[in-house]
Amino acid sequence: MIKNIVDNIKKFFVRRNFKADKRIFVFLIFVFIATIFWFLNQLEQEYETEVTLPIRYTNFPKDKILVNEMPKYFDIRVKGYGYKLLEYKISNKFLPFVIDLNTLPMRLYSQKDYVKFYSLTKNLSNKIEQQISSELQIISIQPDTLFFDFTERVSKKVPVVSKVNPIPASQYMIKGNILIKPDSITISGANPIIDTINQIYTKEVKIPDLTKNYKQNIAIDRYDNIDYSDEKVEISITVEKYTEGSLKVPLKVKNVPDSLVLRTFPNEISVSYLVALSDYDKVLPQFFDAEVDYNDINLNQNKIKVKVTNSPEYIRSLRFYPQAVEYLIERKND
Repeated sequence: MIKNIVDNIKKFFVRRNFKADKRIFVFLIFVFIATIFWFLNQLEQEYETEVTLPIRYTNFPKDKILVNEMPKYFDIRVKGYGYKLLEYKISNKFLPFVIDLNTLPMRLYSQKDYVKFYSLTKNLSNKIEQQISSELQIISIQPDTLFFDFTERVSKKVPVVSKVNPIPASQYMIKGNILIKPDSITISGANPIIDTINQIYTKEVKIPDLTKNYKQNIAIDRYDNIDYSDEKVEISITVEKYTEGSLKVPLKVKNVPDSLVLRTFPNEISVSYLVALSDYDKVLPQFFDAEVDYNDINLNQNKIKVKVTNSPEYIRSLRFYPQAVEYLIERKND
């Protein structure tokens, strides 16, 4: 090894047109060897430094919610031999230190809106030393205290609202309602948050040019710090070709005084609509309620407004004509 060092030094001076001097080579070799011995000697000395240890928490109480932010790392000042500290500096990585709340000694310090506990991190020194290295002595741990603020966990069942936007292709229509399975889920968390939530939503999804039935699992749009019984729901959409239909529907009158008769001209209206091909034969005049209201009469006008108050739920784009009809009021014969 020393011969290789000498050869390299000679080459260095030759390339730079220096005149080789054996005494210089010998001097440099001894400097190099002395440096190595000095470095090894320093590694045998004790030093202090700071290391960073990641933390992971386990076994939180199932009936309580932690509402404060916990530290993710310990900053630990340690003392140890140089070679051990050098080993750490080279790797600079520790496995997370696991804090089990079932076995962690904690003391109560407040019990108002939240139940609050604390634990001194110096009580963890022995376990931390066992994990990082028995050759490192812990001098201090920051933070020196862990605080745990708990509130009661509450549960609540809420409906799921779809934010899926289906867009049927030309000559197609959405048949029926969008089905959500399950249509409600259970959420749990801190009481002040859960009280404000009355429904939850799916993620927004746009589905263009639908020509066939759609079924897909869609993720729930989550709130922070809330647990959900289901992370996704199944969205089902039925798509079908449509056609246009039309019917004549008789007009009904309402709120007419017993002593009077209200006659309309005409006494029926024409309704038109869009309907899925499979439902075309299901649309009948008796499924529509078209009416005029005696209370809507304006004596300064010769027409009264027509209202369609009921129609089959499986039709779309309902239109009717006329939207107002002439009328005649007669007194009943005794």
